[in-house]
Amino acid sequence: MDFKLLVSVILNFGITIAEILGGIFSNSLALLSDAIHNLNDTSAIFISYIARILSKKQRDPKRTYGYKRVETLAAFVNTEILIFIAVYLLIEGINKLSNPTIIQGEVMLTVAFIGLAGNLITAFLLHSGSKTNLNIKATFIHILSDTISSILVIIGAFLIIYQKFYIVDPIFTFMISGYIFVESIPLLKNTINILLQGTPTDIEIEKLKAKLEQFDFVKDVHHIHIWTTDGKDKYMEAHIRLQEKFDQNNYELDDCIDELNELLKEEFEINHTTLQFEKNRCLEEEKII
Repeated sequence: MDFKLLVSVILNFGITIAEILGGIFSNSLALLSDAIHNLNDTSAIFISYIARILSKKQRDPKRTYGYKRVETLAAFVNTEILIFIAVYLLIEGINKLSNPTIIQGEVMLTVAFIGLAGNLITAFLLHSGSKTNLNIKATFIHILSDTISSILVIIGAFLIIYQKFYIVDPIFTFMISGYIFVESIPLLKNTINILLQGTPTDIEIEKLKAKLEQFDFVKDVHHIHIWTTDGKDKYMEAHIRLQEKFDQNNYELDDCIDELNELLKEEFEINHTTLQFEKNRCLEEEKII
């Protein structure tokens, strides 16, 4: 699969360059928009490839979490660039609506067909891996969306060639740029949340706290911190105040830890925990929850 990912990166990067050049020579903003959309997919595939390589690299004393956050950081930078370019294309599209220009439909059509063929080949290469790997599956979905984008450009090229309907170019530019926004904004929010070590969006801390406090040996749970390094692996630390009647010894404490961890893993998919047990009041007064 690593080889298929590398081939997909090279193939899609070549398509992106071809579409950028084609967009410039044909004077088509829609083709340039499709090139930017394809660049997004190329970046996604490249990030997947790098992530798979880095995931094999062992953690060390300087990188105790490993290199998983590299993928998130790359996605953050990539998404910001995409949003900036999408804004630029929207502005240019508005200008083209006011001042329509002649577009070389034949060039636009040829390059769009090349892009479509490349997307279909990439989808074929990644299809098998998308069934077993979530990261590859996300990339596969990106490629399918770019295939639709290429089809839009092809339709636009036919309208330009046979109907001289030049206004379709900025209209399709708005559609593709809008789709880039729809894809990018949630991804940007998610990557920012991960980089700020925010609570994963699928976890409600109040619900988790209530679940933990249902155990008869738990009086209350506080100083809860939950975060993720890459959107998949989840970490948690918390203070667990034990009931006064709890007869603490090593055997019982180990059983308590096992029960708490089992619940956290099964119901909240948290696999890495640090739980501090307390018998009396917490010495750290400042807490959020």
